[in-house]
Amino acid sequence: MNQSEIKILYIGFDGEKVVSSQDTQKQIAEAEKLECGLEWQGRPLNWQYFCDPNGSHSIFPIILQDRKSRVDENTLMVKRPPIAVITARGNQVVRLEYYKGHNKLALALDLRSQGLQGQELPLWLTTDPQDYDPASFLRESFKDKEKANGGN
Repeated sequence: MNQSEIKILYIGFDGEKVVSSQDTQKQIAEAEKLECGLEWQGRPLNWQYFCDPNGSHSIFPIILQDRKSRVDENTLMVKRPPIAVITARGNQVVRLEYYKGHNKLALALDLRSQGLQGQELPLWLTTDPQDYDPASFLRESFKDKEKANGGN
């Protein structure tokens, strides 16, 4: 692989839709094969920073648990599914964007390598094309569920 080659990886998403927890775990394992070149406040980060189930900054377990509930167990959830988008250059991760939200996804975390600190870079997601009104979503979802169960 050419060192200057840019690669985009997703966590919990395949570029079009959310994926199962098993697929999400594979995506996390694939990301962890790369060197974590990210920093926060001048301190280098490692993959454990993102994987510690007891850390509030540990986004991988958050995404993984969401996919277990949302996809594997087919649980109806009002919040939008959180997504991580990783940019790698060669074998090193140089940026990690984390999107989460209630009725629409928004950037919650943008970590970068030292060389990208302070640079104005485009976001992977500027507007959520699938944003919605949560109250309306629940009304329609429960209405559909009642119809499926023989209700009106």
